Amino acid sequence: MATEMIAGRPPAESHTLRAEEERLRAHLEQQLRVRTRFAPLADVRALLVSPDRDDRPKSLVVSSQASIAERIYLYVHVAAHIALGHHLPLVTIVEGPPGVTRFTDASRHREAEDLARAIWWGQTDKGGLLGPPAFVRHSTMLRRLLASDPSRTALRSLLIGMRHVYYDLRVERALAGSRLAAWLRDALCLTAVVCVAPQLSD
Repeated sequence: MATEMIAGRPPAESHTLRAEEERLRAHLEQQLRVRTRFAPLADVRALLVSPDRDDRPKSLVVSSQASIAERIYLYVHVAAHIALGHHLPLVTIVEGPPGVTRFTDASRHREAEDLARAIWWGQTDKGGLLGPPAFVRHSTMLRRLLASDPSRTALRSLLIGMRHVYYDLRVERALAGSRLAAWLRDALCLTAVVCVAPQLSD
């Protein structure tokens, strides 16, 4: 199954993005019994392997070459497959690189994409707490800006520029607990993920 993900990432993956990846990975293990590990994979982004019994943990192998933003998307996408029952025992779901279809049932793939989008924007509880922080998830302005490739690119550049200014002016300590700093951190995280997985946009 091919998951559309665009190569390229922000120049420096933020601590917020890393913390979000760790939170989502822990959620997969604790709530969905999915154990994640990383390994070099040729022409594959991830493998979800289900055991012969549904009460045993599932194994998710993610390419060590995947960016943190890509990992976050893959976790949400895998949660969608599980919620839809695509992880039947002894089934292996393969996430290939962009443009390469490995999943034979295209309709299931579309179902997972649709549900992953709903999970990401908090429109369903099937994925649990797998979406971005509510502070930015409910921002109509951000969703509109992320809806097209030109505006996504411009938004990411703007937010990265704002982050550079934030640190260059050495005001991070003074503003660390402010709503502005929290919004900037969360908006960068959300934008980074949608930029590598534009199918999450409206």
